[in-house]
Amino acid sequence: MHAATKAIGPPAVSTPVTNIMNGTPDSERDSLRGWLVVAFGVIVLLLVWGVIFTFTVYSEALSIAFGLSELRTSTVFSITTAAFYIAGGVAGVAAARVPLRPVVAAAGVSIAAAAGILRIATSYPGVIVAFGLLGTAGGTIFVVVISLVPQWFDEYEGRAMGVTFTGNGLGILVLPPVWVWLLERTGIRDAFAVIAGVTAVAVLGAATIYRRPSGRHSGAGPVVGADWLRANVFEPRFLTAVAGFSLLWTWYFVLSADLVGILTGNGIPRAVAATAFGIVGGVSVAGRVASGEFADRIGTRVTLTAGVAVAAGAMVALPWIGSTLPMYALLIAFGAGLGAVAPLFSPVVISRFGPQNATAIVGAFTVGQAVTAFSAPVVLSLLRSASGGYALPLVVLGCVTLIGGGLFYRGTAPGPAKE
Repeated sequence: MHAATKAIGPPAVSTPVTNIMNGTPDSERDSLRGWLVVAFGVIVLLLVWGVIFTFTVYSEALSIAFGLSELRTSTVFSITTAAFYIAGGVAGVAAARVPLRPVVAAAGVSIAAAAGILRIATSYPGVIVAFGLLGTAGGTIFVVVISLVPQWFDEYEGRAMGVTFTGNGLGILVLPPVWVWLLERTGIRDAFAVIAGVTAVAVLGAATIYRRPSGRHSGAGPVVGADWLRANVFEPRFLTAVAGFSLLWTWYFVLSADLVGILTGNGIPRAVAATAFGIVGGVSVAGRVASGEFADRIGTRVTLTAGVAVAAGAMVALPWIGSTLPMYALLIAFGAGLGAVAPLFSPVVISRFGPQNATAIVGAFTVGQAVTAFSAPVVLSLLRSASGGYALPLVVLGCVTLIGGGLFYRGTAPGPAKE
């Protein structure tokens, strides 16, 4: 990041950005091609996030169509999100060895295959296969997008990431009413086929233009192997940052899995509660753009940590919200927190742990998220059963979120650059 020297407007043609590795102009960074990568990133994240993380909207239809119990329905989401983050981590490391275009194309084909499998599935195992494949493909393309965009920018990295991550917010804002509209007119199989089909087409479109730029951000660094793993994955600061990053997302997975249940348990009408997560996404769209501007001025780590603190505070307050007005205030706080955290973590980790093999670095961080994605809803359920309500689990998980933010801030403190 270059907050202290940020200029107004794009860099002048007469003073191109220079590649610090070989002293040659690196004209591709901050270029129109980079913004095309961002545009496809917005579309892809909108659809991928909207298919996977609006599960609460179509979970009932899925349960009825396949005769699933409440526990089995919840495990579909847990397995999907776990596959999302595990696959993202594995793909991040593997993709560092190969061109990105075939990786992205394979993800698009896999999403289309998931839609086909769900159409012919008749039982729980078929549903798990379809959603496991969806999570795997979604995690792969997610890591590609969030690691590729920073490589295309220098002066406007924070702004580019903020714009890219509006896709996540738009996904949970736009897709819920689309799901409702489709499910009022058809079944879950056809509705899923429509949305997953459009997602697959968008991902295949991204495959036609996604590649690494030339120069120092190209990711053409050391081969990802045993030496790379020892130098990066087993570094104490790296492990601290990964642990913190995993924990700081606790609040988000709790909301994704059970926000409607939490709000209706507090006396909020179900019709109002069903729209709540979309509001979080809508607010986060503006928050993502604003966070990029703040990051370019006060630093990404400070901005991200502030977002974690806001989300953690809102989580602790959530059990005592029993009317719509304070509910909306908390939803705005969650949206602001999401808008700060989501677009900034990859620039932070790439900057701290080196731009070389950026896709592998970001992928390694997503593996830890798989544990939280799977365990947070389970811990919420267990603590709720033990305590008889949501107050204790939400306070505990809010504190876990805040601890995660602190660990991530500490683990990503400035240090020697990785080469």
